[in-house]
Amino acid sequence: MRRALTCLAVAALLSGCGNDRTPPPDIGVIRAPGGLRTVQFPKAGVWLKAPARWPRSPGDGRRLATFSAGEAQIAIWRYPRSEPLPETRAQLHATRTSLIAQVKARDPTFELGSSRLIRRSGLRAVELVGAGTAQGVQRSMRSLHAYGHKAEVVVDAFAPTKDFSRVDEQTFRPVLRSPKLMAARR
Repeated sequence: MRRALTCLAVAALLSGCGNDRTPPPDIGVIRAPGGLRTVQFPKAGVWLKAPARWPRSPGDGRRLATFSAGEAQIAIWRYPRSEPLPETRAQLHATRTSLIAQVKARDPTFELGSSRLIRRSGLRAVELVGAGTAQGVQRSMRSLHAYGHKAEVVVDAFAPTKDFSRVDEQTFRPVLRSPKLMAARR
């Protein structure tokens, strides 16, 4: 009996009597990308680099995939287009004006920080950077709208405003520089 009580006392001391708690993981932490890996969506004709350490959620329909870490996300979308796609600088400029108006119509709190037209081999795109409200939460975002091969491919990247500069530098900019569009494979 004495031996059983001694063992019980030692076990209680070793267990800390429940006073020490392991803190729960901070699921809001936006971790560094851990490098980039090539991700391919051949049926959609999209190739890009994605954060190696961010978990990937599969797409559903037009959304090809989502990569996330804490409260930061990168979502890749593909929308088939039958109308002529912008190719020239003037067409891309008109598209940028239209995109800004569409974003402001969906989110009246949106404020454009910057935008640029991208014309390089195999890629015609408009990039928007700004801040707005999504589902009641203030977020900053970088969004790329690329046109080619009868489709508009959108890469939306957003994070809480307080974290945006760091995440944008480490992750969003490198990812949004990487997309390549090709003919979709059926």
